[in-house]
Amino acid sequence: MTKVFAVRIGEKYGPEYEEYIDSLIPNVTWIHEPIRYDVKFQWNKLYPMSLDLDEPVVMIDIDMVFMNAYMDLIEYPIERGQFIGMHNWWATGGCPLQGGFQKYYPKDCRYIYDKFMRDPSYWQRYYIEKKETSGLVNGEQNFVYESVNERLELKYLPDQWCTKWKADPQKEWVVNMNANYPGDWLYLGEEFNPEIRVLHFLGREQVPEQVRQPKWEWLLPV
Repeated sequence: MTKVFAVRIGEKYGPEYEEYIDSLIPNVTWIHEPIRYDVKFQWNKLYPMSLDLDEPVVMIDIDMVFMNAYMDLIEYPIERGQFIGMHNWWATGGCPLQGGFQKYYPKDCRYIYDKFMRDPSYWQRYYIEKKETSGLVNGEQNFVYESVNERLELKYLPDQWCTKWKADPQKEWVVNMNANYPGDWLYLGEEFNPEIRVLHFLGREQVPEQVRQPKWEWLLPV
């Protein structure tokens, strides 16, 4: 079974997020403490790249909702020298790699970890100062994207499997997502396309109340 890692550091996300993911995905290792005192929040997702493992691992974000045949994500095939990510198909411009899902061989990615750890403060400011991203702590996916392309073959999960979503989307927003979705349709009323494996909510305020409470029965696979 593929090892899965996720980060929950700080008070932004409560233990119900762990419980939700643990109820669906086996073998999850939770990262609760920073790699080092100066490594902030999502940048700790680089930790598995430091491990001496000869088998692939998966790193997922915590603000994800899984559905349909979602284990296809975890078991997606990979070869040495490859890095599997989630394509940011719903955005125009910016980093094409979405940071919510990564699959790789840790030994292949050790150079990425070492590059970051030589100067975490620099990299944690770099993409914000370049205005490629915004916020107080951001840029991890930009760093990974650029670093992967230095040595590895970047491949993406099928675009039809993944999407950004909002807890209470407006009709106009849904129409736009349906128009841009790389399939026949993304969302019709209360029904998602059966090709969808994961929704990424991109922030605690956007995660459905059913996850925050938690009341997850509607999200569990049938």
